[in-house]
Amino acid sequence: MSSLREKLKTLEELQQIDLDSNEVRAELETLPAKRAEIDQRVAEARRAYDEEKSRVEGNERERRQLESLLAMERDKVKKWEGRLGEIRTPREYAALSREIDIAKKTNDGQSEQIKALVASAGELQKTLEGKADALAEREEANEAELKGLEERQAAAQQRLAELDARRAEAVKRVDPGLLSKYENIKRRRAGVAVAQVIGMTCDGCHRHIPPQLAITLQRANSIETCPNCHRIIYAAEAVNPPAPPPA
Repeated sequence: MSSLREKLKTLEELQQIDLDSNEVRAELETLPAKRAEIDQRVAEARRAYDEEKSRVEGNERERRQLESLLAMERDKVKKWEGRLGEIRTPREYAALSREIDIAKKTNDGQSEQIKALVASAGELQKTLEGKADALAEREEANEAELKGLEERQAAAQQRLAELDARRAEAVKRVDPGLLSKYENIKRRRAGVAVAQVIGMTCDGCHRHIPPQLAITLQRANSIETCPNCHRIIYAAEAVNPPAPPPA
């Protein structure tokens, strides 16, 4: 293979290394967002648990307050009832009796509220236990998913280091002027500076090239660029000729 074919083959190799590196870097760039998404799912499960726990605690707090108030009111009614025997005038007796009746009705209402709170407390507790199970499952899944992301990150970083090493070796085999041209085109053309020509079509821009240029590429004795996209082009069969059939 001629020296120029070797240069074109090295450019082909360099281009593939750069494409592979870009793919690995793109994957690495997605990992922080994936990690944040995993953490967000845990945060949502924890928030749901905390909200339900607050409802349980609120129910218990309200019930205890009512129970304390009811106990005080019942004691007050007992004291009033004890005073009934000491009252001498019918008017005072009737007034205190009305107060006792009103207090008892109020106490009955509070007693019903307490019963309702006790009933709802059971349902709230069941819901809380369900939220706790969901949180535990989510945290367990989160741990596994984060571990998987860490393994992916480590593998991608190792792969990138290998590609960087291969690139450093490939760059040594490319003439500085040709390398500079390659880098300039790559910056302008979304990372793709080298393209095959298959038949009469540039694989970079998918447009036809002139017939004379196609013939020139078959000789593989000059560096040519696509007249449409200005990428470095080559004929794959000229740079990588098929192996001769066995004798």
